[in-house]
Amino acid sequence: MDHPFLTIEHAMDVIRENQNRGVCTINVNIKGGTYRLKGPLTFNSGDSGASDAEVVYQAAPGESVVISGAQHVTDWTLHDAGLNIWCAQVQVDTDTMPRQLYVNGRRATRARTMDYPNYYTPTSTGYTYEYSSGSDPQIPPTWKNQTSVEAVTVTQWKMMRCPVAEIRNDCEVIMQNDCWENANMFPYPWNFHLLSWWENAYEFLDEAGEWYMERQTQTVYYIPLEGEDMHSADVELPVVEKLVDAAGDVSQPVSFIRFKGLSFMYATWLAPNGSDGYALDQSGFHLTGPNHEANVIGHDPDAVGIPGNLSFLYARNITFEDNTVAHMGAIALNFGTGSQNNEIVKNTFSDISAAAIQVGGIAAEDHHPEDPSQLTCDNHIAGNLIEYSGQEFYDAPGIYIGFTARSLVEHNEIRHVPWAGIAIGWGWGLLDPGGFAGLPNAKPYEWGPIDTPSAAQGNRIIHNRIECFLEKLWDGGAIYTTGFQGTSMENGLLIGWNVALNKRPSAGGNTFYTDGGSRFITLRQNVSLDNPQGFVDFGPCQKSSSFSFDDLCLMTGIVPYGADMGGCVPYGDLLFENNYLRDHMEFYDICTNSYYPGAPTDMTFTNNVKVSNSGEVPAWILESAGREW
Repeated sequence: MDHPFLTIEHAMDVIRENQNRGVCTINVNIKGGTYRLKGPLTFNSGDSGASDAEVVYQAAPGESVVISGAQHVTDWTLHDAGLNIWCAQVQVDTDTMPRQLYVNGRRATRARTMDYPNYYTPTSTGYTYEYSSGSDPQIPPTWKNQTSVEAVTVTQWKMMRCPVAEIRNDCEVIMQNDCWENANMFPYPWNFHLLSWWENAYEFLDEAGEWYMERQTQTVYYIPLEGEDMHSADVELPVVEKLVDAAGDVSQPVSFIRFKGLSFMYATWLAPNGSDGYALDQSGFHLTGPNHEANVIGHDPDAVGIPGNLSFLYARNITFEDNTVAHMGAIALNFGTGSQNNEIVKNTFSDISAAAIQVGGIAAEDHHPEDPSQLTCDNHIAGNLIEYSGQEFYDAPGIYIGFTARSLVEHNEIRHVPWAGIAIGWGWGLLDPGGFAGLPNAKPYEWGPIDTPSAAQGNRIIHNRIECFLEKLWDGGAIYTTGFQGTSMENGLLIGWNVALNKRPSAGGNTFYTDGGSRFITLRQNVSLDNPQGFVDFGPCQKSSSFSFDDLCLMTGIVPYGADMGGCVPYGDLLFENNYLRDHMEFYDICTNSYYPGAPTDMTFTNNVKVSNSGEVPAWILESAGREW
């Protein structure tokens, strides 16, 4: 206690060579304070403990430990008195600009325009700006740092971000590739068909709480909120992308390490600044690189995931317990391929750019692993509080479960999410035996011949409380599924005793959403309260970027969409029993596929009860949903 190591990294080095590692438990007691990392804490199989002999990284008793990936920004001066813009110098050792700034623990807004800036007409390479008439504010593309600017689109379940390549003649905006091409590989209306706003230019600084960084001069600009004193404000600029990078391999996993009572704060993700941008498919999975083929189904077989700021790969018997994870720029905690028997329990996740927790992936080694060590299985996610995830990438769910076996997701509290609370599965049946095409325009076996079951089986999502979902997007739900979830009802997915409430009223969606290809799922004694049917939203009409789809924008806020039970071309073998639902009791099935005119089949609805308030629901279900600790 009197002679501690200076850094966590040094403790790791000492333990790696310690002859007692794997023989007895080694506790690394970390004294209080902020530990600013220049790179990730990197673990491999050589850092592993053993059964009954863990290596434990924990806060010393009574101490508050913050592991940070941010640079502390100080010495602010007034730059523009008229607009109250302040500035400070930083030294960022990265080729691309950090994407987040936090002032006194609050995420600042990257400088952006108003929603739906007008007079931008889409072209094959981007947009052309031309004002002829109209009362909307004129925002011509006369920005100094052109390649720093991003175009953003938000529609249905999607959010995409593409950077500018150049601006010609102060009117022609050329977008960077591969982002622009990939974003438009998807069919209308799931491509980059609507300009929601421009983001990240000094010229956009016009409201309190906005910030911008100029990479060339390494200068950060910010407009304080009322009451903020920039001489004393705690300003954090995340520059590290991973705080923990723990990776084993097929033959040697990283294992038996426990993280307890720590606070992981301030990490970023820089890839969207590059030419790939963020061309979304769904649930955080997006397209990178060239040679993606245009499709009519809205999904691509070669999407890749957002990385984890706390990343685990081929990890076994890792315990992540009673930690606080906040202000993350990617997926906060990601357990990828080959993760087995891990515990994620009693943590708090807040203010996350993408998903808070992800377990399992969607690549070939995930859905059809060739080696048992590649299987992601038997992981436990319990008692966590997740709030305000998806803050930069609205499409990411609070918790995402990919292709896994026997995942148990229980007693979590998820609130204030822009899309779904929990999403599980991938492929819409195209990665399952028989190549079921669970999308309106899909063809059987469109993604290749697959005749063996995927890894998805035996998963359970039970006793969770999901509140305030679909806060930004629509066409999602509290719990969303896609694809086969087993080989029979016996080893399929159980969704039970979850409580979903307070959806954004205008957002169209299905509270319990069994989407394309969903099969072998039991939904038992779930509750939906205060989740009224919402509407479709394709943005406003009479904008230059929406002229080509006036047929859809006319439906915005008018055409109802969704129910408590619903999905688009699920396979079937779905059992809804003893649920307590607010909406009408029919299954909301809006989609068809000509190859399967009878789908969905084997749909069973038993003893579901329509309720209007919590008093009509058994108290024990309401009381058991959410955290018990």
